[in-house]
Order: sequence, then structure tokens, then C-alpha cells
Amino acid sequence: MRLLYKSFFFSSLALILLTTSSAISTTAAGALKPDTSGGCFSGITEVSVNPYTYGIAGNWRPARSYVYYGSRAEEDPAAATDIRNNGTIPSFIAFWNNMAGAWQPSQDTNRWVWNAESTLFNAKGFELENHDPLGRYNAGIYGYDNALPVAVVQNSRYRESFAEGFEDYSYGTTCDVVCSGSRTLDFSAHKAAMVNGNAHTGRYSLRVESGQDKGVSAMVVPANNQDFTLTVNRKNAVCRYPGQILESIRAGEAALLPGFSPVQGTRLLVSAWAKEEAPCNCITYSNAAVEVHTGDKVYHIRPVGYLIDGWQRYETIIDVPANATTLSVILKSKGNTAVFFDDIRVHPFNANMKSFVYDPVSLRLMAELDENNYAAFYEYDDDGTLIRLKKETERGVMTIKETRSSLAKE
Repeated sequence: MRLLYKSFFFSSLALILLTTSSAISTTAAGALKPDTSGGCFSGITEVSVNPYTYGIAGNWRPARSYVYYGSRAEEDPAAATDIRNNGTIPSFIAFWNNMAGAWQPSQDTNRWVWNAESTLFNAKGFELENHDPLGRYNAGIYGYDNALPVAVVQNSRYRESFAEGFEDYSYGTTCDVVCSGSRTLDFSAHKAAMVNGNAHTGRYSLRVESGQDKGVSAMVVPANNQDFTLTVNRKNAVCRYPGQILESIRAGEAALLPGFSPVQGTRLLVSAWAKEEAPCNCITYSNAAVEVHTGDKVYHIRPVGYLIDGWQRYETIIDVPANATTLSVILKSKGNTAVFFDDIRVHPFNANMKSFVYDPVSLRLMAELDENNYAAFYEYDDDGTLIRLKKETERGVMTIKETRSSLAKE
């Protein structure tokens, strides 16, 4: 995601403020037994740390963008236009002012108004979350070793959403071996069940054997509080230098990116795709099941729509109780056949999500899933040229666009 600058009707002047930000990522989710100690505390938070080595400090990122509100000097539309001289702003006030030998930002909030603030970045400098003055959040979820966006969400915090297609579990390196997860919700405990060749989108899906289930769990938090601070400890020098010297620098939990951890009392939309291995001459599957356990509630995600190329979409709305501490997503095979699951998504009910699937070798875009979790498929020839675009609908997969090209032969 990129930070966008909006030009309003008075002026096109925009300004960017920079700030240092956290760049170490983690997750608080585990396989049905999440860390309930308050977060995934790694070696970065449990020992003294050099914040510049881990990228916690020293990296300057855009923090806020500002626009200037002010009228132009020319107010009479009947007057002749003088392009050379027209367009000035009367009584312009600069954003930066030199006060007592230091540059200070303007305190005039009526003229300089901020319109976007970035709050989270990942280890590679990509923006993960921003919000506007009305408190509306936008989030981006990255995968493939934090290099490509796998989902973008409007009206959602970063910690409130996740999208999983099981495509990039062969990727991923980290310098934090104690808390090495870099996913919003981590299915690594079931990596052996991720199979190639039978997927809704991409190449991989999660296979659940007959009569078994696989699931993951995440923490539920009372509120989103990620105030980032570094604690600098000093001590008296006992050797050659008088006064105090630096003893240690400690980082708190907020130095780590939050994993998927929804807020208590919120409403979420859960969707997934499932396919039974045994042929089924039926309208809907009866052996595949998706459940969400949170607090004292158990939600059974129901199938929606017809089978499309053997895959069926599951979707429902859940309410996270105000006293919930965990949220578990469980994928089940209730009958005597294995079930494949793919493209699992959870996000706030009022949010809008789009997710993306890439080829794990060429990293070409293979599919794009819309706000209803229906896919658009991209097909390429041997040269890597896009030749076909297909769209998944309630009536099946339709070819939207197809192109062919060739070189002239002598």
C-alpha cells in the first residue's frame, strides 16, 4: 500500500511529516493454544536491544500528510485571467517556523489540516495501516516473505483482519528466532497438510482427512493499544567518564507488529472455500464444516450458493463476545471423505477486503478475490503474457477476456 495525498478544492499544497517506526513483525496466534500472556514476546522485548540493529529506530517513514486550506487571491470570476500572476494564496502561512533556533511545525490547525496518518510498517518498509481524521482505518497484509500484498482492507485495523490461501509457506526468513512468526494468523503447525494441485486459487490448499479437524487460534483483545515507546536506562559512570552513561535500551510489546487479534464486542465476517475429495452429485456439501469458537459461542459457518467447479463458498457473520479472550477457526471433515479448504478470510463486518494470490515461482498474479471472496483468474502463456481472464460467479466460471498474439514468420 502507498500513502496517498488528496488535494482538496482550495489548494494542492501537501506536506509530509516523518517519524521513526517499528519494523519487527510477529504474530500472537498458535494452533488452538494461543499465547495468552499478552503477546508474543521475543528476544527483542525480553533483553536489552540495539534498536538500530533490529530496525526499531533509525528508519524514517511518512507519518502524516497535510493539506493547506486557503482561498486564492482571485475571487471575481468575471475578471480577466492572468496566468502569469494569478493563483497566489493571500496571507499564506508556512508549515515550518524557526522558533528559538529550531524548526517547529505550524500550530494553525485551521489552515494546515492532516488527512492521513500512517501507523504501522513491516520490516521491509511497506505500510500496513493508516487512518484519516475520522478514525477510518485501512490495512494491507503482506506475504511471500513480506514482499507482495496478499490482501488490502478498507475500514479495518491491521490486527482485525486476515486472509489465508496457503501459498507462501515455503517463503520466510527472520532474524528473530524466538518469535519468528510473520503472519497475521499462522497455519505453520499444519504445513504438512498443505497439498499441491487441488486448490480453489493458486496451487495449494489445506487437506483435512476424513473425521479429523485442523484449526488455529488467536487472542481477542479489549482494545487496540499500540503506543510505541523505548525505555532508555542510564547509570552512573564508575570509570573515566563523569556523570551518567547509557546502560540499556528496552523495547515493549508495541515494537512487534500485532498478529490477528480482534477486539472484544466487534462483529466479523468469516468466509472460506471447501471441496470434498469424493465426487458429490449434490447441490451442497454435507461433510465439510467450518466453525468459529469465541468466548462461550460456537458459530457453524454455513455454505452459500452452488458448487463452482467442485468448490463451495462458506460465509457467515459472527459477534465476538465482550468477555472473549480467544477466537479459534476450525476446519472439519465430518464424513468419510477428505476435504480441501482454501481462501479463508476474516475481517470486520463493515470492512471491504480484496485478496491476491501469486504464483510461488514466477510471482505472477494468479487470482484476485473480490469483496465477496469470488475469484478472478489470470492465465499466462509460456512467455509470461496474459492470455485469459476468467471470473468466478454464482453461475460458474466465465471467460471475460482472451487474447492471442504471435510474431510474424518469414
